[in-house]
Amino acid sequence: MKMTVAENGVLASNKFKSKRAHRSLRPSAMWLVMPGVVFLAVAFVVPLLILLSQSFYDEGFTFRYFAMILASPSYLAVVWITLRMAVLATAATMLLAYPVSCYLMLAGPAMRSFIMALIIIPFWTNILVRCYAWMAILQRRGLVNTFLTDQIGLIDRPIEMVYNLPGVLIGMTHYLLPPAILILYSINHNIDLRIVGAARSLGASPSRAFRHVFLPLSMPGIRAATMLVLILSLGFFVIPALLGGLKDMTLATLINVQFTESVDWHFGAAISMVLLVMTLVGIGVYYQALSKTKGGKQP
Repeated sequence: MKMTVAENGVLASNKFKSKRAHRSLRPSAMWLVMPGVVFLAVAFVVPLLILLSQSFYDEGFTFRYFAMILASPSYLAVVWITLRMAVLATAATMLLAYPVSCYLMLAGPAMRSFIMALIIIPFWTNILVRCYAWMAILQRRGLVNTFLTDQIGLIDRPIEMVYNLPGVLIGMTHYLLPPAILILYSINHNIDLRIVGAARSLGASPSRAFRHVFLPLSMPGIRAATMLVLILSLGFFVIPALLGGLKDMTLATLINVQFTESVDWHFGAAISMVLLVMTLVGIGVYYQALSKTKGGKQP
């Protein structure tokens, strides 16, 4: 049935009124977000600008502190260790989180709620508590080594699983799993599984249907989770400090040493800027890759 002229006029009038009301609400909406903007400016932007100025200024403008980082093999090694830990932790986290998120899509309501509780409860636990728990589990006379040596006799001597790189990666992966799983599940559960079923009905094997149908549809979740996990991994301080050894110093640990022990604020600020640049480069690479996959540039 066609609409009358009067009905069209009423609809046009209502649209005009809604647009005018929306425009009138914009100043109010701006006032609502202003407290958050001011808080972020005071708590984040201002300290960041102070660190930026201290990294370049010491009785005059200078690049000396950045030159110290680039000229020292020890500091460059710390940069490499930080990158290596971040990449390894991100890879381990995504390899474990993706199957769990897929299982959550297929699980029933009761099992899904149970698994969600197992994921979220550790997420609320303080990171120090988690680190000390892993130290008790992984140390030479911890639960794992005691079980392997005394209970089943699988090994003769305890395995060194703490105060080294494996211990740090275990702690980082455990910390990063909950947010990665939640991000993957929140995006993947919107995938219509009937598409996978259609591929199966057309003769595709389960592995082929997964690789060519489900996996491409889940790539937005994989990209988002990978980006978040990588950024978090670059800034870890507590886990490498407690579960790592002397050879596992990261940029965050080095920054703490410069500010608290050496009391060299200028050099600590320069290292902070290096860590910030690494994070921004990672974000830039992510958006560049995302724009290529979409066949266009990001707005």
